[in-house]
Amino acid sequence: AAPMKTTRLPGLHYWSAYQPDRRIDFNGFFLEGLAGGVLIDPLPLDAAQLEFVRSRGGARWILLTNADHWRDSARLKRELGARLCAPAAERERLAARAADVSDWFSAEQPLPRELTEGLEVHWLGGGKSPAEAVFVAKRLNAVFFGDAVRSHESGTLRLLPPEKLSAPAVLHQDLRPLLERPFEAVLLGDGDNLLTGAAGALSNLARRLA
Repeated sequence: AAPMKTTRLPGLHYWSAYQPDRRIDFNGFFLEGLAGGVLIDPLPLDAAQLEFVRSRGGARWILLTNADHWRDSARLKRELGARLCAPAAERERLAARAADVSDWFSAEQPLPRELTEGLEVHWLGGGKSPAEAVFVAKRLNAVFFGDAVRSHESGTLRLLPPEKLSAPAVLHQDLRPLLERPFEAVLLGDGDNLLTGAAGALSNLARRLA
């Protein structure tokens, strides 16, 4: 079996772990070549997957959307000699794990400059986190959501359940500019990625929120 799934978007690979209790996949992402290689919300990598990343130039950066997607970040930081970047608003929720973070980023403190050439960051309030990061890969016209937007039925996007939202109106407001953009692909930390039909699924979600 291939160590990672390769997509129609150049340089984008992902790997998954099925969650029987939720009946969805959790996903981690590898953006080959961007700023020396980037992992987003990485699940554990086995030896073959690590070798795949190294064979494609490695990963100099690990990016987190939120504290709950820490997953295997600390080990992979050491294995790959990567810099680990996390949202500054998550420092408290990360607790002792914060010691492993190399770079904090926020609305006031952008990502390291090498990354901003390829990635935009948008911020979502009102979810589980004070400020959850959303990454837009500009060259791929793709958006990466961590927790707030997910999919439990293939092809359909939804939000975290209402009981997990701290301020639904804030989340809806922060999401609006993203839902209006016609992305090629929507990549999800939780649920099935949308590599086709992304713009339609985003506008359907926008209609439901309205």
